[in-house]
Amino acid sequence: MLSDAQLYPAAGASAVVSLIALVISGVALALFFGGAGAFWGPVNDMFLVATVLALILPILAVDRLAAQQGVGWMRFVSIATIVGVVVIAIGQTALVLGLLTLDGSYVTGGIGFIAIIVWLVALPILAFGSAVLPSTVGWAAIAVLVLIGVEALVAAAAMGPLLWIGSIALLGALVAWLWTLSSTLLSRQAA
Repeated sequence: MLSDAQLYPAAGASAVVSLIALVISGVALALFFGGAGAFWGPVNDMFLVATVLALILPILAVDRLAAQQGVGWMRFVSIATIVGVVVIAIGQTALVLGLLTLDGSYVTGGIGFIAIIVWLVALPILAFGSAVLPSTVGWAAIAVLVLIGVEALVAAAAMGPLLWIGSIALLGALVAWLWTLSSTLLSRQAA
């Protein structure tokens, strides 16, 4: 088991890796749907795998912070989220390898997405309900959750520029959230 002095800096760095992989994944997705070629689909898929796998250490670090504050319910959320992240990674990798259909990847992605959403909902509770995390992490998670909802509504109603604007706003919120989470975890190494 990693000590606090090992886990928090590693988790902070891992959140930065997730952030970078997310941006690359988003660019690859835009290129794919923008008509730059089928090459970009698997690039998006594999950078999505890197994005979610790089979340494992931050999930474990937040779980440890919660446990140190006596917030036991977070353990269940953390386990479910790690399982969800692994399901996404397996599904996207299987899609790229031709072992899973696109429809099948919607199932694996959806299962994992639900687990990540539950974790995102838990973060503001940890920030505002028990002060396990700073309020900046809580507010950033709320912004991500709100923009996921906005993005879903926009996607249901319109395609084109409005959807691209919503997607860029959501990507910006995700980057801000990962940055605040990373900063929080990296600051723990000095504590």
